[in-house]
Amino acid sequence: THSFHEIISKQARGKQHPSSTTTNMRHGRAKASRRTLQFYRLNAPHLKSPYKILLDGTFLVASIRNKVPLWDRFSKTLQHEQFVCCVTRSTLNELELLSEQSAKIKPSGDSEENNSTFFDRARQYGLDECEIIENCNDVTNTNEKLMNKRAFRDFSEASKDIFCLATDGGNNRAAYFVATQDDGLSDALRAMPYVPLFRLGRAVLLLESPSSASRQFTGNLEQNKLKSAGGLMTSEERKIVDKVNKKDKKKRREMMKEEQQKMQKRSREEVGGCFNERKKKRAKGPNPLSCKSRKSKSS
Repeated sequence: THSFHEIISKQARGKQHPSSTTTNMRHGRAKASRRTLQFYRLNAPHLKSPYKILLDGTFLVASIRNKVPLWDRFSKTLQHEQFVCCVTRSTLNELELLSEQSAKIKPSGDSEENNSTFFDRARQYGLDECEIIENCNDVTNTNEKLMNKRAFRDFSEASKDIFCLATDGGNNRAAYFVATQDDGLSDALRAMPYVPLFRLGRAVLLLESPSSASRQFTGNLEQNKLKSAGGLMTSEERKIVDKVNKKDKKKRREMMKEEQQKMQKRSREEVGGCFNERKKKRAKGPNPLSCKSRKSKSS
């Protein structure tokens, strides 16, 4: 039998202290953010320091509600590189409108009053701590076809401005990081290449890993580089290489056909008949189940 102290010591060794689990999670998030930043540094050189982080209203309200120190969290996630927080004028107008609407409603308890203060504080943070982007009309006009094609009619004016700024040029030419809690906007931005996304999981700031659209876009660029020898091959040399590749494909097809014909001849000689030809089965007689039974004549 084990003594009481041995049992307690085993249980203590088996249990992991909660502080160790939190540190492991922090290290895991830091490692994932380093990999994500390294991916964008290698494949999207225009995403470089000082980083520009575009905040929307949902993210600002969530950060105020959860009391998240955004400046410190952004600095740690971006490996202490320089960055600038930005907000559009339409986002500030949206927060002001929501604050006025929530203030008109009579609060049931403290919920509505808190919502109004959250909107006010989020707007004030945008005014004090962020660079304000006044005019987005030029960008929205260039992306008008994309907006109609993707049918973003349910988006607010603030979400439309953020989407257009982050997808300008098709590959985030303006190099914006987008911080949002809006699922619809996030899904639309994930479908576009090279748009890094920040989101809040309660009070934890997360930098999402590169989307499948970004990885696919990078793969296509790498294939084009291989075909053009890293951009050193001229158009005439490219045409010559294509002609040679077509000739090689034709030769391979002819060789495959010849090999198939030889295999068929060998099999016919071994079997002694036609290859892949089945003899048709003929009925030997009527089906007894489908025939009527003969009635016996009464004597």
